[in-house]
Amino acid sequence: MQHEFPAAGAWDLQPAARLGWGLIAIVIAILALGVDRNFLIDQSNYLDNFAAAPGLDWLQQLISAVGSLQGFIVGVFSEEVLWQAWATLLGTLLDPASAVVLTVCVLNLLIVLAVMRLPNPAFPLVIWILVPVGFAVTGLLQLRQGLALAVLLYVSLRMNRPVLGTLIAATIHTTFALAIPFSMIAWLSGRRHLLALSLAVVVASATAYLGAVLFELFGGRRLEIYDVSQGETNSILYVFGGLLCALPSLHRLLTEPVADEAPAATRTLRNLVVIHIGVIAFTATSFFVFPLGAGRIGYLIMLLLIPILPTMHRRSSASGTIIFAALALYLVYVAVKTGIEGTYDIYFVG
Repeated sequence: MQHEFPAAGAWDLQPAARLGWGLIAIVIAILALGVDRNFLIDQSNYLDNFAAAPGLDWLQQLISAVGSLQGFIVGVFSEEVLWQAWATLLGTLLDPASAVVLTVCVLNLLIVLAVMRLPNPAFPLVIWILVPVGFAVTGLLQLRQGLALAVLLYVSLRMNRPVLGTLIAATIHTTFALAIPFSMIAWLSGRRHLLALSLAVVVASATAYLGAVLFELFGGRRLEIYDVSQGETNSILYVFGGLLCALPSLHRLLTEPVADEAPAATRTLRNLVVIHIGVIAFTATSFFVFPLGAGRIGYLIMLLLIPILPTMHRRSSASGTIIFAALALYLVYVAVKTGIEGTYDIYFVG
Protein backbone atom coordinates (compact mmCIF):
# COMPACT_ATOMS: atom_id res chain seq x y z
CA MET A 1 0.00 0.00 0.00
CA GLN A 2 1.19 3.51 -0.76
CA HIS A 3 0.74 4.82 2.77
CA GLU A 4 1.93 1.77 4.70
CA PHE A 5 5.47 2.64 5.75
CA PRO A 6 6.85 -0.72 6.90
CA ALA A 7 6.16 -4.08 5.37
CA ALA A 8 2.56 -5.26 5.70
CA GLY A 9 1.75 -6.44 9.21
CA ALA A 10 5.02 -5.19 10.73
CA TRP A 11 3.13 -2.90 13.11
CA ASP A 12 1.05 -5.79 14.43
CA LEU A 13 4.14 -7.93 14.98
CA GLN A 14 5.82 -5.40 17.31
CA PRO A 15 3.67 -5.17 20.45
CA ALA A 16 6.62 -4.03 22.56
CA ALA A 17 7.46 -1.19 20.17
CA ARG A 18 3.80 -0.25 19.94
CA LEU A 19 3.50 -0.19 23.74
CA GLY A 20 6.66 1.91 24.04
CA TRP A 21 5.36 4.33 21.42
CA GLY A 22 2.08 4.68 23.30
CA LEU A 23 3.73 5.25 26.69
CA ILE A 24 6.11 7.88 25.33
CA ALA A 25 3.21 9.58 23.54
CA ILE A 26 1.38 9.79 26.88
CA VAL A 27 4.45 11.31 28.54
CA ILE A 28 4.70 13.89 25.75
CA ALA A 29 1.01 14.74 26.15
CA ILE A 30 1.34 15.15 29.92
CA LEU A 31 4.35 17.45 29.55
CA ALA A 32 2.77 19.46 26.72
CA LEU A 33 -0.37 20.08 28.78
CA GLY A 34 1.23 20.27 32.22
CA VAL A 35 4.02 22.78 31.68
CA ASP A 36 3.30 26.19 33.22
CA ARG A 37 3.87 28.35 30.17
CA ASN A 38 3.81 31.61 32.13
CA PHE A 39 7.49 31.09 32.94
CA LEU A 40 8.63 30.14 29.43
CA ILE A 41 10.56 32.35 27.06
CA ASP A 42 8.78 33.21 23.79
CA GLN A 43 5.40 32.78 25.49
CA SER A 44 4.60 36.49 25.35
CA ASN A 45 5.57 36.64 21.67
CA TYR A 46 3.10 33.91 20.76
CA LEU A 47 0.37 35.44 22.90
CA ASP A 48 0.85 38.71 21.02
CA ASN A 49 0.90 36.85 17.69
CA PHE A 50 -2.41 35.10 18.31
CA ALA A 51 -3.96 38.29 19.67
CA ALA A 52 -2.90 40.41 16.68
CA ALA A 53 -3.35 37.91 13.84
CA PRO A 54 -7.15 38.40 13.45
CA GLY A 55 -6.34 41.97 12.37
CA LEU A 56 -5.24 40.48 9.01
CA ASP A 57 -2.37 42.93 8.56
CA TRP A 58 -0.32 40.04 7.17
CA LEU A 59 -2.96 39.41 4.48
CA GLN A 60 -2.97 43.05 3.42
CA GLN A 61 0.80 42.96 2.99
CA LEU A 62 0.57 39.80 0.91
CA ILE A 63 -2.16 41.25 -1.33
CA SER A 64 -0.07 44.34 -1.92
CA ALA A 65 2.64 42.09 -3.41
CA VAL A 66 0.34 40.34 -5.89
CA GLY A 67 1.31 42.74 -8.68
CA SER A 68 4.80 41.22 -8.77
CA LEU A 69 5.17 37.44 -9.14
CA GLN A 70 8.55 37.50 -7.41
CA GLY A 71 7.19 39.71 -4.64
CA PHE A 72 4.20 37.42 -4.16
CA ILE A 73 6.35 34.26 -3.99
CA VAL A 74 8.76 35.89 -1.55
CA GLY A 75 5.79 37.15 0.48
CA VAL A 76 4.24 33.70 0.77
CA PHE A 77 7.37 32.43 2.49
CA SER A 78 8.67 35.53 4.29
CA GLU A 79 5.25 36.29 5.75
CA GLU A 80 4.81 32.58 6.60
CA VAL A 81 1.31 32.54 5.19
CA LEU A 82 0.08 29.24 6.61
CA TRP A 83 1.31 30.12 10.09
CA GLN A 84 -0.46 33.46 9.89
CA ALA A 85 -3.63 31.73 8.67
CA TRP A 86 -3.36 29.28 11.57
CA ALA A 87 -2.79 32.12 14.04
CA THR A 88 -5.75 34.04 12.61
CA LEU A 89 -8.06 31.05 12.89
CA LEU A 90 -7.07 30.21 16.46
CA GLY A 91 -6.85 33.85 17.48
CA THR A 92 -10.42 34.34 16.30
CA LEU A 93 -11.86 31.26 18.00
CA LEU A 94 -9.77 31.06 21.19
CA ASP A 95 -8.07 33.28 23.70
CA PRO A 96 -4.31 33.61 23.03
CA ALA A 97 -3.25 31.32 25.90
CA SER A 98 -5.56 28.50 24.73
CA ALA A 99 -4.36 28.98 21.15
CA VAL A 100 -0.76 28.47 22.26
CA VAL A 101 -1.59 25.27 24.16
CA LEU A 102 -3.60 23.90 21.23
CA THR A 103 -0.68 24.60 18.87
CA VAL A 104 1.71 22.74 21.19
CA CYS A 105 -0.68 19.78 21.31
CA VAL A 106 -1.26 19.69 17.54
CA LEU A 107 2.41 19.82 16.57
CA ASN A 108 3.38 17.08 19.02
CA LEU A 109 0.41 14.95 17.96
CA LEU A 110 1.50 15.25 14.31
CA ILE A 111 5.02 14.09 15.20
CA VAL A 112 3.70 11.17 17.26
CA LEU A 113 1.44 10.10 14.38
CA ALA A 114 4.14 10.72 11.75
CA VAL A 115 6.50 8.11 13.25
CA MET A 116 3.77 5.62 14.13
CA ARG A 117 4.38 3.42 11.07
CA LEU A 118 8.16 3.39 11.26
CA PRO A 119 9.68 -0.03 12.07
CA ASN A 120 10.27 0.92 15.73
CA PRO A 121 8.00 3.91 16.47
CA ALA A 122 9.24 4.33 20.05
CA PHE A 123 12.82 5.10 18.98
CA PRO A 124 12.00 8.25 16.96
CA LEU A 125 10.05 9.64 19.93
CA VAL A 126 13.04 8.96 22.19
CA ILE A 127 15.16 11.03 19.79
CA TRP A 128 12.49 13.77 19.74
CA ILE A 129 12.71 14.01 23.54
CA LEU A 130 16.47 13.47 23.72
CA VAL A 131 17.90 15.97 21.23
CA PRO A 132 18.35 19.47 22.69
CA VAL A 133 16.46 21.23 19.88
CA GLY A 134 13.65 18.66 19.89
CA PHE A 135 10.70 18.48 22.25
CA ALA A 136 12.26 20.80 24.85
CA VAL A 137 12.70 23.60 22.28
CA THR A 138 10.73 23.20 19.04
CA GLY A 139 8.10 21.09 20.77
CA LEU A 140 7.35 23.51 23.61
CA LEU A 141 8.94 26.90 22.91
CA GLN A 142 9.61 27.72 19.26
CA LEU A 143 6.21 26.71 17.98
CA ARG A 144 6.37 27.99 14.41
CA GLN A 145 9.43 25.90 13.68
CA GLY A 146 7.97 22.98 15.62
CA LEU A 147 4.71 23.05 13.68
CA ALA A 148 6.61 23.28 10.38
CA LEU A 149 8.73 20.25 11.32
CA ALA A 150 5.64 18.30 12.39
CA VAL A 151 3.87 18.99 9.10
CA LEU A 152 7.00 18.07 7.10
CA LEU A 153 7.37 14.74 8.91
CA TYR A 154 3.68 13.89 8.81
CA VAL A 155 3.19 14.64 5.11
CA SER A 156 6.46 12.87 4.25
CA LEU A 157 6.19 9.75 6.40
CA ARG A 158 2.44 9.16 6.39
CA MET A 159 1.60 10.38 2.88
CA ASN A 160 4.97 9.77 1.16
CA ARG A 161 4.93 13.32 -0.22
CA PRO A 162 8.19 14.89 1.00
CA VAL A 163 8.26 17.61 -1.68
CA LEU A 164 4.75 18.70 -0.72
CA GLY A 165 5.74 18.50 2.94
CA THR A 166 8.69 20.85 2.47
CA LEU A 167 6.56 23.35 0.53
CA ILE A 168 3.91 23.44 3.24
CA ALA A 169 6.50 23.61 6.03
CA ALA A 170 8.23 26.57 4.35
CA THR A 171 5.00 28.59 4.51
CA ILE A 172 4.86 27.96 8.25
CA HIS A 173 8.51 28.73 9.04
CA THR A 174 10.78 30.42 6.51
CA THR A 175 13.88 28.38 7.32
CA PHE A 176 12.26 25.31 5.75
CA ALA A 177 12.43 27.04 2.38
CA LEU A 178 16.03 25.82 2.31
CA ALA A 179 14.75 22.24 2.22
CA ILE A 180 12.76 22.83 -0.98
CA PRO A 181 15.67 22.68 -3.49
CA PHE A 182 17.16 19.62 -1.76
CA SER A 183 13.81 17.85 -1.82
CA MET A 184 13.43 18.68 -5.51
CA ILE A 185 16.95 17.40 -6.22
CA ALA A 186 16.13 14.09 -4.53
CA TRP A 187 12.87 13.77 -6.46
CA LEU A 188 14.41 14.59 -9.85
CA SER A 189 17.53 12.45 -9.30
CA GLY A 190 15.58 9.27 -8.63
CA ARG A 191 17.96 6.39 -8.00
CA ARG A 192 21.03 8.36 -9.07
CA HIS A 193 22.18 8.78 -5.50
CA LEU A 194 25.65 10.14 -6.19
CA LEU A 195 24.13 12.79 -8.46
CA ALA A 196 21.67 13.80 -5.73
CA LEU A 197 24.48 13.93 -3.17
CA SER A 198 26.72 16.04 -5.41
CA LEU A 199 23.98 18.47 -6.40
CA ALA A 200 22.84 18.87 -2.79
CA VAL A 201 26.35 19.78 -1.63
CA VAL A 202 26.90 22.21 -4.54
CA VAL A 203 23.54 23.94 -4.06
CA ALA A 204 24.05 24.08 -0.29
CA SER A 205 27.48 25.67 -0.66
CA ALA A 206 26.21 28.22 -3.18
CA THR A 207 23.22 29.06 -1.02
CA ALA A 208 25.43 29.53 2.04
CA TYR A 209 27.71 31.82 0.02
CA LEU A 210 24.65 33.91 -0.88
CA GLY A 211 23.29 33.59 2.65
CA ALA A 212 23.39 37.29 3.52
CA VAL A 213 21.48 38.23 0.36
CA LEU A 214 18.86 35.52 0.85
CA PHE A 215 18.42 36.39 4.51
CA GLU A 216 17.78 40.02 3.61
CA LEU A 217 15.25 38.88 0.99
CA PHE A 218 13.36 36.30 3.04
CA GLY A 219 14.11 37.12 6.66
CA GLY A 220 15.48 40.63 6.75
CA ARG A 221 12.60 41.92 8.85
CA ARG A 222 13.90 39.74 11.70
CA LEU A 223 17.58 40.58 11.24
CA GLU A 224 17.75 42.94 14.23
CA ILE A 225 16.63 40.29 16.74
CA TYR A 226 19.43 37.84 15.90
CA ASP A 227 22.86 38.03 17.45
CA VAL A 228 25.61 36.34 15.46
CA SER A 229 28.02 36.56 18.39
CA GLN A 230 25.97 34.16 20.49
CA GLY A 231 25.30 30.45 20.38
CA GLU A 232 27.19 27.29 19.62
CA THR A 233 27.07 27.97 15.88
CA ASN A 234 30.33 29.90 16.29
CA SER A 235 32.17 26.80 17.52
CA ILE A 236 33.98 24.51 15.10
CA LEU A 237 32.64 21.65 17.24
CA TYR A 238 29.21 22.55 15.86
CA VAL A 239 30.50 21.77 12.37
CA PHE A 240 32.10 18.50 13.48
CA GLY A 241 28.86 17.49 15.20
CA GLY A 242 26.94 18.17 12.00
CA LEU A 243 29.34 16.10 9.93
CA LEU A 244 28.99 13.25 12.41
CA CYS A 245 25.20 13.45 12.11
CA ALA A 246 25.57 13.14 8.33
CA LEU A 247 26.95 9.60 8.59
CA PRO A 248 23.57 7.79 8.89
CA SER A 249 22.27 9.69 5.87
CA LEU A 250 25.36 8.95 3.80
CA HIS A 251 25.16 5.29 4.78
CA ARG A 252 21.51 5.02 3.69
CA LEU A 253 22.14 6.91 0.47
CA LEU A 254 25.15 4.83 -0.54
CA THR A 255 23.87 1.37 0.40
CA GLU A 256 21.13 -0.78 -1.10
CA PRO A 257 17.70 -0.66 0.59
CA VAL A 258 16.72 -3.61 2.74
CA ALA A 259 14.43 -6.18 1.14
CA ASP A 260 11.46 -5.71 3.48
CA GLU A 261 11.28 -1.91 3.07
CA ALA A 262 8.45 -0.69 0.86
CA PRO A 263 9.59 1.21 -2.29
CA ALA A 264 7.52 4.27 -1.32
CA ALA A 265 9.18 4.31 2.10
CA THR A 266 12.62 4.04 0.51
CA ARG A 267 11.92 7.00 -1.78
CA THR A 268 10.58 9.10 1.08
CA LEU A 269 13.53 8.39 3.36
CA ARG A 270 15.97 9.00 0.51
CA ASN A 271 14.38 12.41 0.01
CA LEU A 272 14.71 13.27 3.71
CA VAL A 273 18.31 12.03 3.62
CA VAL A 274 19.18 14.39 0.77
CA ILE A 275 17.55 17.27 2.66
CA HIS A 276 19.58 16.29 5.73
CA ILE A 277 22.87 16.22 3.83
CA GLY A 278 22.04 19.51 2.11
CA VAL A 279 21.26 21.20 5.42
CA ILE A 280 24.50 19.92 6.96
CA ALA A 281 26.55 21.11 3.96
CA PHE A 282 24.82 24.49 4.14
CA THR A 283 25.47 24.82 7.87
CA ALA A 284 29.11 23.78 7.58
CA THR A 285 29.73 26.27 4.77
CA SER A 286 27.80 29.02 6.57
CA PHE A 287 30.12 28.67 9.55
CA PHE A 288 32.91 30.11 7.40
CA VAL A 289 31.03 32.59 5.17
CA PHE A 290 27.80 33.63 6.99
CA PRO A 291 27.57 32.36 10.60
CA LEU A 292 24.03 33.70 11.04
CA GLY A 293 22.82 31.15 8.49
CA ALA A 294 23.95 28.29 10.74
CA GLY A 295 21.43 29.18 13.46
CA ARG A 296 17.82 28.00 13.23
CA ILE A 297 18.46 26.09 10.00
CA GLY A 298 21.07 24.10 11.90
CA TYR A 299 18.28 22.71 14.07
CA LEU A 300 17.39 20.38 11.20
CA ILE A 301 20.75 18.61 11.57
CA MET A 302 19.44 16.83 14.67
CA LEU A 303 15.70 17.05 14.02
CA LEU A 304 15.97 15.06 10.79
CA LEU A 305 17.65 12.27 12.70
CA ILE A 306 14.18 11.49 14.09
CA PRO A 307 13.16 9.43 11.02
CA ILE A 308 16.65 8.73 9.62
CA LEU A 309 18.60 7.19 12.50
CA PRO A 310 15.96 4.58 13.50
CA THR A 311 15.55 3.43 9.89
CA MET A 312 19.19 3.26 8.80
CA HIS A 313 20.44 -0.13 7.60
CA ARG A 314 22.43 -0.84 10.73
CA ARG A 315 22.09 -4.62 10.62
CA SER A 316 23.08 -5.08 6.97
CA SER A 317 26.76 -4.24 7.42
CA ALA A 318 29.45 -3.70 10.01
CA SER A 319 29.76 -0.06 8.97
CA GLY A 320 26.06 0.45 9.63
CA THR A 321 26.39 -0.99 13.13
CA ILE A 322 29.42 1.19 13.90
CA ILE A 323 27.75 4.37 12.62
CA PHE A 324 24.56 3.65 14.55
CA ALA A 325 26.50 3.01 17.77
CA ALA A 326 28.59 6.17 17.30
CA LEU A 327 25.50 8.33 16.75
CA ALA A 328 23.71 6.79 19.71
CA LEU A 329 26.67 7.58 21.96
CA TYR A 330 26.90 11.09 20.52
CA LEU A 331 23.23 11.77 21.24
CA VAL A 332 23.63 10.50 24.80
CA TYR A 333 26.65 12.79 25.24
CA VAL A 334 24.75 15.78 23.86
CA ALA A 335 21.73 14.98 26.05
CA VAL A 336 23.86 14.77 29.22
CA LYS A 337 25.71 17.99 28.35
CA THR A 338 22.42 19.74 27.61
CA GLY A 339 20.86 18.43 30.81
CA ILE A 340 23.73 19.86 32.84
CA GLU A 341 23.23 23.22 31.12
CA GLY A 342 19.56 23.23 32.17
CA THR A 343 17.73 22.93 28.85
CA TYR A 344 15.57 20.07 30.11
CA ASP A 345 14.52 22.02 33.19
CA ILE A 346 11.50 23.05 31.15
CA TYR A 347 10.05 19.57 31.73
CA PHE A 348 9.74 20.35 35.43
CA VAL A 349 8.18 23.82 35.18
CA GLY A 350 4.62 23.71 36.45
